[in-house]
Amino acid sequence: DDFCVISGKVNVGKYVHITPTCLVAGGREGIILEDYATLAYGVRVFSQSDDYSGATMVNSLIPTKYKDEYYAKVTIKKHVIIGAGSTIFPGVVIEEGCAIGAMTLVTSSTSSWGIYAGIPAKRIKERKKDMLELEKQFNLE
Repeated sequence: DDFCVISGKVNVGKYVHITPTCLVAGGREGIILEDYATLAYGVRVFSQSDDYSGATMVNSLIPTKYKDEYYAKVTIKKHVIIGAGSTIFPGVVIEEGCAIGAMTLVTSSTSSWGIYAGIPAKRIKERKKDMLELEKQFNLE
């Protein structure tokens, strides 16, 4: 959709919807969006980050010998929906079927088929798997 920034190494599966104003910053390690994933309005996904501790300098204009960036691949698996305004940190794997609530900060990997929300993200309940049967029907058409 409009007004998205998709940069670096990004692999997008089938029927993936990246809605307006999303940022998908794949950098050198990359981001994988598997089939049927959805990024709602304003989702931010990062595969790299500066060191905010003060031990090194930060920002893209500083030569690398003066800073220490963290690089790690992000994987968003099948049937994941990430709610509006959420942020996904480097190194996270969002397992199959997860729903991430709006404005959630995902700093660590999830377990499959859960609903997560909060800052930082916490699993709040199980997610139904009814969509798996619907996927079978959809793929037959």
